[in-house]
Amino acid sequence: MFKRKNNLLAAFFLMIFVSSCTIFNNPAKINKFVEIKTNHGDFILGLYEGTPLHRDNFLKNCHNMQYDSTLIYSVMPNGMHKIGLPVNEKEDDLLFDSFPDNTINPEFNPKLINKTGAVGMYRINNDKNPEQVSDNILFYIIDGIPANQKLLRTLEAKRNAPLIADYISTFLKEPGHKHFEDSLNQYKTNRNNDKFTQLYVQLTDSVKPRIKADGKSLFVLDKFQIDKYTNLGGVPIYDGQYTVFGEIVLGKEILKSLSNTRIGLFNKPKTNIYVLSTQILTKKEYKKRKKNID
Repeated sequence: MFKRKNNLLAAFFLMIFVSSCTIFNNPAKINKFVEIKTNHGDFILGLYEGTPLHRDNFLKNCHNMQYDSTLIYSVMPNGMHKIGLPVNEKEDDLLFDSFPDNTINPEFNPKLINKTGAVGMYRINNDKNPEQVSDNILFYIIDGIPANQKLLRTLEAKRNAPLIADYISTFLKEPGHKHFEDSLNQYKTNRNNDKFTQLYVQLTDSVKPRIKADGKSLFVLDKFQIDKYTNLGGVPIYDGQYTVFGEIVLGKEILKSLSNTRIGLFNKPKTNIYVLSTQILTKKEYKKRKKNID
């Protein structure tokens, strides 16, 4: 009897170990699904096992009908579409009212990226929120077009530009470096873009060791990201900034519908787009819906 209990206990821990390894090796594994109905069309999200805090928070919100009659309130063609704002509320008011108590710790993973169809939680920006915790209500979906490597490298540079600029600014203020600042100003005044760029690149190389020594790192797309973004599209500059916790698994045509929406100030749709309801689906229910469409 004692031996049998030991065998059962060993089997239990083995099952937990195997499950943990599966999630570690495949954080994008999906077991939970949510159908979202809107007045622009319906879509189904698959939620990642590798982001359990965000997954469970989202499921709780849907169970409590948190998103029913809320807005898709910001639409950025080939970018981020923001969802979940109650009618007559402002984004900043909702974010700051819930911060920092009603937030979720980040669950960044290099395999969970902002490809087309990705879903992530929105949040307050870095200057107020250096820990990059997520809001527990507002979320987004990503639209995007496939990008070539030249564009991806440009996006890398755009993401790194503020950090590099801060270090170069400090470098130029140090004794013995004023001539670099004078040269940059001269090139800029004379619109000598080639020489300005050449010197700026040299200064960038000079400050990179300082950035590394300070424990900071520049944003560099790896092979996995490049492959995904060249084939599927998306918004790579958001990687490592917002927690991606799922993706659209059915109904991606909603992205085209949203991107064609007429928008005004702050990317607000000219005509309100509503989330009508959400419904949590089992894997069996999801497969049935998928089969009916296929």
